[in-house]
Amino acid sequence: MKELFRSLVDQRIRDGIWAWRSRGDTSVISAVTHDWLKRRYDPGSDADHLQATMTWLCAAQDALAEGGVSAFYDLRAGTWGSPYPETTGYILPTFFDYAVFSGDDAYRTRAVRMANWLLTLQLPGGAFPIGPLWPDWERAPLVFDTGQIIHGLVRVYEETQRDDFLASARRAGKWLVEIQDVDGAWRKFTSLGIVHTYNVRTAWGLLRLHQVDPDPQIRDAAIKNLAWAIQDQDLDGWFRNAHFSPGEPPLTHTIAYTIEGLLESGVMLQDQQIIGAARRAADALCQRQNQDGFLRARYGPGWSSNVDWSCLTGDAQMAILWQRLFQLSSDQGYLHAAKTANTYIKQAQSRASRQPGVVGGLAGSRPIYAEYEPYRNLNWAAKFFADSLLLSINLEQ
Repeated sequence: MKELFRSLVDQRIRDGIWAWRSRGDTSVISAVTHDWLKRRYDPGSDADHLQATMTWLCAAQDALAEGGVSAFYDLRAGTWGSPYPETTGYILPTFFDYAVFSGDDAYRTRAVRMANWLLTLQLPGGAFPIGPLWPDWERAPLVFDTGQIIHGLVRVYEETQRDDFLASARRAGKWLVEIQDVDGAWRKFTSLGIVHTYNVRTAWGLLRLHQVDPDPQIRDAAIKNLAWAIQDQDLDGWFRNAHFSPGEPPLTHTIAYTIEGLLESGVMLQDQQIIGAARRAADALCQRQNQDGFLRARYGPGWSSNVDWSCLTGDAQMAILWQRLFQLSSDQGYLHAAKTANTYIKQAQSRASRQPGVVGGLAGSRPIYAEYEPYRNLNWAAKFFADSLLLSINLEQ
């Protein structure tokens, strides 16, 4: 009978039935059937979705004792993942921003707790370890993760003026300078040991560090990486090395990392060439957005794509970037694209579940069973959606 059941029932449904029978959890089968039937949740206000998203992020922090944020909630297993230093690093500025928005200093306290935890993880050379912090993983240094944690350390230093946070950021920045290649790229201590254009988000982190702790070496290293990244861009705006793995079309997630690193660095440096490179890529994706907000999850050379699913993290990141470009240009087309993207994401967010790991969370993929982090609600997806909603609310004021 078991073999007959397996042959007749789709794997996605079997996953849901297993979760229901093993622990009485209907969230998997609910999420699968919702996406399978292409149903959408009714979107609420930006403020409603923002509150739900921040509540989920608080649950992700509270799921662990250390102070860091759990990487994800796995719907199939019904468990939270290990803490993730990289994403905790860039999540904590969102908590400071939400503390101001909500008037609730509890979010500020949470952010400082995240930062205190990060200080315990710094490696002797100044780098931070690859994550999530699985028990069987070596605490190996990684360029991107270190760069993202610098963002958080700089912000918490600005908020608290605690010298230990600045000293930690300084050590991390010096490590990045020391291991950078002469052409400005990072090839050592990178994911899979290859070059990644999205490390311009690390360069942006170095520029943030330079703002609070001026050091010409830090600034020069950032500018060298930005110059290298521009050369990695095709004339139509596509980046040749924005992928996680060689030979795969990059996700909108890593494309957006690249665009954001260029755009925000270009704004800080007042460099129109760098801003223009970011805008070319953002425009290309804007042209490919469907009327309902759908963006394909991967785009290859010439912005070609043959996938039929979306990466919600990338969608949220692009909504942020289009709003930033609206702020810079007053072009209403960017604002429309961002609002459309935010609505699309709202329609994928459950705000009615009884499971703390489900309510207010955002999956890696839509549908939830597609290839990027299937069946997982991700802390980085939630972070970027919260940032997008905060920006949207501020633009309305």
